Amino acid sequence: MTRVTLLHNDDETLDPADSSLRARGPLKIDGHERGTWEAHRDGRWTALLDGASIEASSKDALIAQIETRVV
Repeated sequence: MTRVTLLHNDDETLDPADSSLRARGPLKIDGHERGTWEAHRDGRWTALLDGASIEASSKDALIAQIETRVV
C-alpha cells in the first residue's frame, strides 16, 4: 500500500499577504518528495502532484485522491 504523508511547514513560511492559506508543506509518497499541499481557510485542500493539480474538501479526501493517482 502507498503511504502518503502531508508534512507541515512552520507557520512562519506562510505568505502573510495570502490570507487564504491556513497551512502548507511538502507531499511525500513512500518517503519521496513528489509535490506540495495547501490547506485553505475556506475548507479546500489542494495539492500539486508531479505538476498535476488536485483539489478536495478535506485532508482525508485529498490523501485518497492522491492514492488513486500514484502508480
